[in-house]
Amino acid sequence: MKKNRNPAFDRIAIVGVGLLGGSIGLAVKQRGLAREVVGIGRSPNSLKEALDLQVVDEVTTDLAEGIAEADLVILCTPVRHIVSILPEVLTKARGGALVTDVGSTKNTIVETAERVGSSAFFVGSHPMAGSEKSGVRYANADLFEDTTCFVTPTPQTSWNAFGRICGFWRALGCRLAVARPDRHDVLVALISHLPHLVAVALVRAVESMKEDQNLIKGIIGNGFRDTTRIACGNTQMWEDICTENHEAICRMHEAFTRSLAELLEAQQANPTALQNYLNEACQYRRFLDNR
Repeated sequence: MKKNRNPAFDRIAIVGVGLLGGSIGLAVKQRGLAREVVGIGRSPNSLKEALDLQVVDEVTTDLAEGIAEADLVILCTPVRHIVSILPEVLTKARGGALVTDVGSTKNTIVETAERVGSSAFFVGSHPMAGSEKSGVRYANADLFEDTTCFVTPTPQTSWNAFGRICGFWRALGCRLAVARPDRHDVLVALISHLPHLVAVALVRAVESMKEDQNLIKGIIGNGFRDTTRIACGNTQMWEDICTENHEAICRMHEAFTRSLAELLEAQQANPTALQNYLNEACQYRRFLDNR
């Protein structure tokens, strides 16, 4: 692990040391961004695994104890749990500490933080990184390299805190996207949440072909596997996401349904209309890859 004589932080506390929390811990330690990293969680077995994997330097199941001396606290639990512990975290964090999170929805989290009177500073974050796998054993120090991290300030945000949080994510290899919490939730509903639900629905549609299951299992190829890989994501996390971002997901579902209807209309119209629709989709997909 890299030793830095002048790290950006003395002590970073990670609440929830799973895939994302564990990857942050590894990245921080490898890049020498903190003198020490403490992992906080509810499962002693999971915390022991994190310690054995050298993802963190020490562990505790006591939230107040773990965050007491931290100058940066990162909440890496499912969204609804972040919302439930955020008041306690902001109340018990040391004065001047930074608090951020990795939650996939931002509106409720940020609103909760701003209702709490605290001498700590909260800045909402959402690194667009992850895997269909879960658990600290899959932690990867390079998970955030060349990924996008949303940072979601509001008029109440401390701009000094905002700058330090942006610097932290850049140090982990992220590109930054800055958006209001409500705008963030609409955007990720379309580019992240809806694709996951479409993958789940496609898997269930194939499952409904009861009489052909043995044949299907033997013939599925990379197209189906790649399209539906994300359907195996952490179910607790996705339940929370769908609950917290229900309204935006429903709006984006309507947009997707319209696009699917247009595709079917083009298919029924004539080969030229269908080819044009497919070509336009292909061109836009290539445009998205040109950053």
